[in-house]
Amino acid sequence: MAKMTLDDVLADDDVLLDVKPVAPPRSTEEQLVLDGFEAINIFIDHRNRKPGETDKPSVSERGLQIKLAGLLNDITLRNTLQPHDRHGLLTIEAAKEPESLDDILDDDDLLATPSDDIFELVHARRAVAKPDRVSVRQVCKDFESFKPLFDQCAKEINEGKRKAIKFANEQEIEAGEYFILNGIMVYVAEVGETHIRNGKPNARLRLIFDNGTEGNNLLRSLATELYKDPNGRRVTSTDAGPLFDAPIEEGDTQTGMIYVVKSLSDNPEIIKYDGLLHKIGFTSGKMEVRIQNAKDDPTFLMAPVQPVATYTLYNIDKVKLEHLLHGFFADAQLDIEIPDRFGKKVKPREWFLLPASVISEAISRLKDGTIVDYQFHAPSGTLVAKTKM
Repeated sequence: MAKMTLDDVLADDDVLLDVKPVAPPRSTEEQLVLDGFEAINIFIDHRNRKPGETDKPSVSERGLQIKLAGLLNDITLRNTLQPHDRHGLLTIEAAKEPESLDDILDDDDLLATPSDDIFELVHARRAVAKPDRVSVRQVCKDFESFKPLFDQCAKEINEGKRKAIKFANEQEIEAGEYFILNGIMVYVAEVGETHIRNGKPNARLRLIFDNGTEGNNLLRSLATELYKDPNGRRVTSTDAGPLFDAPIEEGDTQTGMIYVVKSLSDNPEIIKYDGLLHKIGFTSGKMEVRIQNAKDDPTFLMAPVQPVATYTLYNIDKVKLEHLLHGFFADAQLDIEIPDRFGKKVKPREWFLLPASVISEAISRLKDGTIVDYQFHAPSGTLVAKTKM
């Protein structure tokens, strides 16, 4: 069976019916036309009427009304707009172009304003703080570092380990979290320093999109767009469960996470161990945040990595557990030196020549306490029962 892509996974979810493949890039002029037409569509989505169909339209609504008239009058745009005309606007008869000065002067709407009074100002907004800069989506140059995260997230959605639930709270926007906006999966790679704008806390984000682009949006801007999108979703976090099977109780403290990853290095010395080489790491935060700069980190072999499994730790001494697992698999530890960005040789200590299934078995035996009755047998690469005296 062919490996499912992110589009395949999202297409299977009934609440994500708006997923669309990334279209070829359009010209700037064409994109501006489509953006203007989509603004009219969104206006109709929310108000169930066309711009201008009210006694006193706001200034912005009047602008949309004029824009719509201009689009309808330009027959050269019909083919471009037709695929995006979800309200049947192109079937409306375009206004007749004036053919003479008399036609223009006979137009009763020549001086029409939102209130039919050119001296009355309505719906004027008070000045608000302007953003220090406007986020523009651009190509993500290091997208290959993030692609494994999107692939893993898609796989976990397909397996039911993660769920896409309706976005409900901007406090859910944190580094390492995934969201779905307008049918595109979004990963929050970084959260900048919190500041106050218009009396409310805000922060600049680095957002990575699964179509290979990125943006530096404000947190509240992302929240606003997720609220507006009828299919805006937060993707729930997941892991393989607490390290021990006892249910989590009030007062329990999450002390970290074991994560298992495989290398995506193109180094021939590492490729030859594909399927057998895994890193058993520990972190007190999110695994996604820990590995996102793997390609610049010698402890990750200076290459992107593919997540394999995670296990949450509760009320456990992370350092002691790390020493226990690494000592248990000491005979399988990879002996390799990797130069860092400055050419300095580094010896990573957390990589082991082990199948993922053996690591999983060891952690399962940690859960039930039977690991003390087993030892790792390096020649066979398996766990074997200790010989009883």
